[in-house]
Amino acid sequence: MSNRPQSGFRRPQSARSRPAPAAPVPPPAEPEPPQYAPSGELGADDAYWLFSSAFRLTTNDITLAGFTNVILLDAARWRGGEELTPEACAAAELAYSFGFDDAVAPTVTSDHAEALVGAIERCITGRGGDLLIVFQNTLPEAAGRATEDATLHVVARTVDIINRAYTAADDKELPNLAGISVVLEGYARTGLQNLKGRWDDGREVLFDVMPFTDALPPP
Repeated sequence: MSNRPQSGFRRPQSARSRPAPAAPVPPPAEPEPPQYAPSGELGADDAYWLFSSAFRLTTNDITLAGFTNVILLDAARWRGGEELTPEACAAAELAYSFGFDDAVAPTVTSDHAEALVGAIERCITGRGGDLLIVFQNTLPEAAGRATEDATLHVVARTVDIINRAYTAADDKELPNLAGISVVLEGYARTGLQNLKGRWDDGREVLFDVMPFTDALPPP
């Protein structure tokens, strides 16, 4: 599996099988632009998996992109909590949404990162098909100061965990691994083309982000 351009992170491939060509096709003299694939990716070799949208996705948007399985994570719940920190709120929602025991990892911090990776790895294997994970309300209150938003760092950590869980399962060749794509709703309004974040131990997170319109079929 190739690495993503401008990134050290591997790209999740779709678990959905693609039809084989009727006959071998000779390689083109020049590279061809990536073609639309049913999973909402840009093709097997250039499969972007992290997208952003300016506003909330509609059911029609999700259907056109080829997804039937969706998990929603609301970043608005991770901001301004009086009883729980953003890291604790995020961990609780991950456990609830993916269906694992919340005692596995009480916070999205470096202390519990490996436990979260393992829990999500188990949740995305054995199910097959495609899975769209949507982060709602990622836009911070000050759109021009996204890098200073504490909750957005937690969003970036969570994306990192999802990516690591997929990569671990893919490396182990676990059966029926779901094809994972992620959308950051509202993030496109920041004008940023990548998602930057930082773990509490200082490790940086950086992912390229593509417009969700690139996941849609041509008109």
